[in-house]
Amino acid sequence: SNDDPSEKPIHQVEIKSFAISKFPVTVREWNQCVAAKACAYIPTGKDDAPVTNVSWSDTQQFTEWLSQVTHKKYRLPSEAEWEYAARGGTQTKYWWGNQLEAGMANCKGCNEAYDATQPMKVGSFKPNPFSLYDMGGDVDQWVMDCWNKGYQGAPVDGSPWLDTECSSHVIRSGSWKNDPSYVRPASRDHYDTSVRYPTHGVRVARSL
Repeated sequence: SNDDPSEKPIHQVEIKSFAISKFPVTVREWNQCVAAKACAYIPTGKDDAPVTNVSWSDTQQFTEWLSQVTHKKYRLPSEAEWEYAARGGTQTKYWWGNQLEAGMANCKGCNEAYDATQPMKVGSFKPNPFSLYDMGGDVDQWVMDCWNKGYQGAPVDGSPWLDTECSSHVIRSGSWKNDPSYVRPASRDHYDTSVRYPTHGVRVARSL
């Protein structure tokens, strides 16, 4: 989009077939990894709430464990895959249109039932046209890519943009603590790779 310098330039990307989870990873799902002694971070919150306060490094432990127990190669989505999934085939500011509508996402200013202390349980709002839930609002979601200030030189094949030394990774989607501008599918941000933050969650993907 042209709304923020970090979102420019608008460019075309070719996406290969991939699968992405219907919901963000929940506390219940993460705790299975903890029980297997494969994830070091022990989350708090209700079982059906999205796991929060996870670092990018934590997510690598989870996807490695999930790959082992399912015998399928799970990973974080690339930034391009995440935005493709979040848009759900739409080109508008939000997946449902260009204007903010009540009852479509959980964020600060998105709806009246706002709780500043914790996210809502996954799937509390309508899915997007790809039947994916919480692709805007509720929790920030880590992707595989290293942070770059814009898209100049970004991959055009949908693969993650990786650097040899990468101290900061990209997070997508606004959290319930952010204002509605973060709910836009084009919105992007970043955080230090090994640092945990209360609004950061995760959604998994795999190549087909």
